[in-house]
Amino acid sequence: MARVLIIDDDFEIVSILTEILKHEGHETDSAGDPVEGMQKSRSFKPALIILDYHMPGNTGSHLFESLRRNNATKETPILFMSGDASPELILSEISDDAGSRFLPKPIPLEDFRRAVREMLAGAKKEL
Repeated sequence: MARVLIIDDDFEIVSILTEILKHEGHETDSAGDPVEGMQKSRSFKPALIILDYHMPGNTGSHLFESLRRNNATKETPILFMSGDASPELILSEISDDAGSRFLPKPIPLEDFRRAVREMLAGAKKEL
């Protein structure tokens, strides 16, 4: 199916999302911090990036900007997730034409699956 990169410092979340995505037939890789996430985004070449908004030493918006400056990921859709950030906060910090979205944690399973399907199918909707 598709390659999905999960960038999140919460191992439990990464493990759960990996199992869900593999069950859906996707190939996954993960990174626990922004530096590793940037490196893996170059080598893994994901069709979708799932990005935690709050991570140690950085925010998802900083990594988002780095991903958008990189030719390999400038058009890759990004699914932001956070347990303590709102869509309004994210929208105030980023600007995106690649169909990125936001889902609050905890994420209802069907909402997550639907967002992944739509984003991989090229559906472009605002955050």
